[in-house]
Amino acid sequence: MRTRVALATCAVSLTGAVAPAGASASASQTSMFEDDAQLVLSGDAARERTLDDMAVLGADTVHSIVFWNRVAPDPQSTRRPSGFDGADPAAYPPELWDRYDGLVRGAVARGLDLILSPASPMPAWASGCTASAKVRRTCNPNPTQYKRFVQAIGTRYSGTYADENQGRAILPRVHRWSVWNEPNQGGWLQPQYKKVGNKTVPQSPMIYRTLVRAAIKGLQASGHASDDILLGETAPLGRVTGALSTRPMPPGDFLRATLCIDTKGRALTGTAANALDCGGFKRLAITGIAHHPYTRGGSQPPTSKGGATEITISSVSRLKTIIKQAASRNRIRAGLPIFYTEFGFQSNPPDQLFGVSLANQAAYLNHSDFIAYRDPAVKAVGQYELRDEKNLGGFQTGLRFLDGTAKPAFAAYRMPIWVSRAGQRLRVWGQIRPADDDALETVDIQNDPAGGDAFETVASVQTANKKGFVDAKVPRTGGTWRLRWTPSSGGPTSTSRTARVDR
Repeated sequence: MRTRVALATCAVSLTGAVAPAGASASASQTSMFEDDAQLVLSGDAARERTLDDMAVLGADTVHSIVFWNRVAPDPQSTRRPSGFDGADPAAYPPELWDRYDGLVRGAVARGLDLILSPASPMPAWASGCTASAKVRRTCNPNPTQYKRFVQAIGTRYSGTYADENQGRAILPRVHRWSVWNEPNQGGWLQPQYKKVGNKTVPQSPMIYRTLVRAAIKGLQASGHASDDILLGETAPLGRVTGALSTRPMPPGDFLRATLCIDTKGRALTGTAANALDCGGFKRLAITGIAHHPYTRGGSQPPTSKGGATEITISSVSRLKTIIKQAASRNRIRAGLPIFYTEFGFQSNPPDQLFGVSLANQAAYLNHSDFIAYRDPAVKAVGQYELRDEKNLGGFQTGLRFLDGTAKPAFAAYRMPIWVSRAGQRLRVWGQIRPADDDALETVDIQNDPAGGDAFETVASVQTANKKGFVDAKVPRTGGTWRLRWTPSSGGPTSTSRTARVDR
């Protein structure tokens, strides 16, 4: 199993001029990846290559959607197969599980944890809508059938289930789950809204709440009652135009309606409560909140707070307010952590519409990790994706281009650095993601006052914790900065990208 080392916030200076930066941040933060196109939709070779990359980059966790219609029998039929027991993994065509069996095995073999998100597209027979096959893929999921689907996944990855296709080999256990994907987006769940009389009434929060309760029951029934279960997976923004059934709902509005509270944190009552089926609300047995804190277009700087209804990586206080309000009404447990399970920045090339320069993509990723690190509530940041998508209209947030060529963001992700002012000193933050936590390591903080590449070591930081973080204060100096690290166990020396002081 791959192991990793992290770096102390206490630095030992070669010149006696460096100091610890403080210990109020998320020193245990998880590095996460999601790339379903490569991991589950492109075959075994692409999956293994991608998992190898993720391990080399020093990731901790793989987040993957389990697409319901990819494993369900007769997904195009409006009639559920006769005698089909959706709670039994053996009732599904065994070959359809192979892509997920391979993912789970491959991740565990590399020491990577997993978070699985059972979600749409779903089989037509699980939809409560009488509409086209395309609409049925996301429309009004049957909660009983969803509960059975989740139970089947939980049973299969319980740590005791014998794989039908691998000589009855026991499949590994998965113990972290997240419910659905972007349920505030019509492309994943609908209807989002509908007209009731002359009022526009939210629908997706009420549907989603039933799915969360169904998923919890399915996990409990399959031996996962004590597992981590995340709520949300919300997209960062909504819209005010478009067809009501598919119009994306702002994440704050969606979560408040899901949790049956108003904008002041008060419990919904009367007509508003009845419209969202809030009567007799029982606390949701979840252990965290998942969110996708992109800036608009995946192209604005990480400091962008977005519009008043958006929740980006720099306006997460809006999400924290909702969590606190909901906990005060006993909708959820108090103090739930936040997981950024999907995040990234579009690059140009190849995206000439939304993409930022390759250098900015690398810098924005490092800055975002620093922002998340400073927030003790944030427990994970998930990079989406590893490789760009084929369709230029899709996500071009990869650390590699479609042809596999590494962008500057690849190395920047592996060894991030961010330099900022801290009073009369500078704060140098970074991370050595691939380090081995069985050994003490030393990382050099280097500077070139002239702003070139003639770097000299200012300080050395000794390892002390498990996540590879460097966090030290050094004298204020102009020019350029970088980190340099040579593994104590041997291997080539690595250097971070060259950084300047954040202004």
